[in-house]
Amino acid sequence: MVRLRAPHFRGTLFCLVAGVAFSVSPILIQIAYDHGAAVTGVLAWRYLAAALLLVGIAGRKMVRIPLRAGLAAFALGAIVYALDSALFFGSLERTSAPLASLVHYAHLVLVVGVAAMIGRERLTRRRLVALVAIFGGVALVGGAAANPDLIGVGMALGSAAAYAVYILLSDRLLRDADPMALAAYLTLGAASTFFIAGGLLGSLGTFGGPAGFACLVGAALVGSVFAVTSFLKGVRLVGPSTASLLVTVEVPVTIALAAVVLKQQMTTPQLAGAALVVAAIIGMQLRRRPKPRLIPSPTAG
Repeated sequence: MVRLRAPHFRGTLFCLVAGVAFSVSPILIQIAYDHGAAVTGVLAWRYLAAALLLVGIAGRKMVRIPLRAGLAAFALGAIVYALDSALFFGSLERTSAPLASLVHYAHLVLVVGVAAMIGRERLTRRRLVALVAIFGGVALVGGAAANPDLIGVGMALGSAAAYAVYILLSDRLLRDADPMALAAYLTLGAASTFFIAGGLLGSLGTFGGPAGFACLVGAALVGSVFAVTSFLKGVRLVGPSTASLLVTVEVPVTIALAAVVLKQQMTTPQLAGAALVVAAIIGMQLRRRPKPRLIPSPTAG
């Protein structure tokens, strides 16, 4: 008999919801690009809006975490998370959202492998099967929508490497910090980096007019505040490699949103790939109920 792992249910839900929320950002940013937005301009204001909201939500939790953890989270956001965002959203200027999301999930190999090597999580047969199935699914999903721009693909691969480092380091920080406070410090770091870059490039005013501004506000609320905090809570509950596998639901959702919002057509292979990803996620969360051991009846002596 198969049952859901009750202790990890909330973490699983957090990661799946985060994956859906993450899928919104590429669509909104591509709309902003269509209205003349620049990468650094959009990301600077997006992360500033997200940081202000997160600071307000986290409140006193930010001063309760160790100073070292707060500074480490700020540095993680300013360097690693900002690099991941710059490369990923930069790749969207050269290729499609589905393809960028597909390539971005190369970080799964690094996260699952490193987590197993350092003893954070076991590399079980179920997890290996799920990993292979998810890669097959995202390959089917992204293949038909691919725009083979080598620079764009290279940028997405670079963002995957940066994101893997971000996940593994944030997992360590979460042992000493509240997820909401950590997200606030991390987003403040990313906002600082993009404001400096945007100021140097003179692109802070280039966010695509009213339509672009609306898109960056939406990306800040959904793709940063809601998605990042949900994902960090999920990492804390289920571990980095499981969280990374679960959040791959982002890829089929991105395909669906691109079809509806950007008028891209979904093909049969894409639908099959989305179904494979969902099946792998569900299968990874199921475990057979252990057979009860028979206790021999005491004999009369």
